[in-house]
Amino acid sequence: MEQFSQAADNNKSFIAEALHDWLPVGASVLEIGSGSGQHAIHFASTLAHVSWQPTEYPDRMEVLASNLARYAPSNVRPPFGLDLAQEEWPSRSVDCVFSANVIHIVSEYLGERLIVGGARATGADGLFMLYGPFKYCGEFTTDSNRDFDQLLRDRDEKSGVRSFEWVEHIAKREGLTLVEDRAMPANNQCLIFRKIDVSQSLVRT
Repeated sequence: MEQFSQAADNNKSFIAEALHDWLPVGASVLEIGSGSGQHAIHFASTLAHVSWQPTEYPDRMEVLASNLARYAPSNVRPPFGLDLAQEEWPSRSVDCVFSANVIHIVSEYLGERLIVGGARATGADGLFMLYGPFKYCGEFTTDSNRDFDQLLRDRDEKSGVRSFEWVEHIAKREGLTLVEDRAMPANNQCLIFRKIDVSQSLVRT
């Protein structure tokens, strides 16, 4: 596989478990920032009952398309280009919008666009799932996450580990309610939101 990531390989089974716990049979998933397609191929292979739609920035599609053509199972749809900054996303709604390790490598503006666009693409009672490291109450959960944040900012001052409260605020504004904040290996979290009435929400910890 082109551009194989050891980190993606290490976390794939844990993310797949979270997806399995929440996705019903026949669910459609829109993945934002599929990269090389490594996650998409594994998740679609493991979760044969879902339809997986990969996306990537339009100018980074070559590797994704190549890997999917060689390794993807039949429940992976052809990838398409998606720029977080674009105002309109594909009009069809999906059962779940999923994004791993994207929100901290883009600017705060594009991170907000990710949440806003994801919420709008999520159908009624649908899910919005974010995987990555987050700060809580302005504090890093570990020294390694603090070091990672500095590494990100050294590369691009607009990137960095995002605040959980900031993410949840935007999500709530867009009609999403947190239903689970799942601790994951390597100091990451999987934030799972659902498009439901706030009064009906139940947070699982």
